[in-house]
Amino acid sequence: MKNLRIDYRGYIIIESTKLAGWYMTECETMCGQSVDEVKQDLDDLIKENQKDMKVTVYFKGEFGMAVNKVEGRLKEFGTQKYAQYANAAYVTMVPKRKRIARKFMQTYDPYMVIVAGWDLPNIDDGMKVIKDEPGIQVKQAQYMSFDKRWTKDADDVLDTYLANKGVEVLADYRAAKGFNSYTKPRA
Repeated sequence: MKNLRIDYRGYIIIESTKLAGWYMTECETMCGQSVDEVKQDLDDLIKENQKDMKVTVYFKGEFGMAVNKVEGRLKEFGTQKYAQYANAAYVTMVPKRKRIARKFMQTYDPYMVIVAGWDLPNIDDGMKVIKDEPGIQVKQAQYMSFDKRWTKDADDVLDTYLANKGVEVLADYRAAKGFNSYTKPRA
């Protein structure tokens, strides 16, 4: 299972060259299925095994401000058609200490990363205190709405953490990393 992962386009990547060689050459004769059918079976198997898995989801907040972090139990994730977007990224999960599943979706300029496990690094909320007196505290956003620096700051933290060995990234739907919500990838 550690040799398999799904990239942002939904393709199954086999990280072992020995296994990849067997998969691409022997699959049709050994399994009696086409490569696409086997990929779909593996995709279904992986998604089934990931249900109720502890995950942390990082996604861009409303109004283009700070990147949010939500921990919970995974129900499903992937891409789907939504309005004019043929490939909108989504995740359905039950947040920590909640009972009801919630669906988070990213469309225009998506930013969503799904990582296995809890207690992962926090992303700075980007608010600075401008007035702090007894009984009152006033905060101001570091940047304006939809400023690219919100996601750049989050990328700096996330990319450093994701580079560590043993970190399992289930999906990376970031526009800056090549994900496109407007079109489905070609097979």
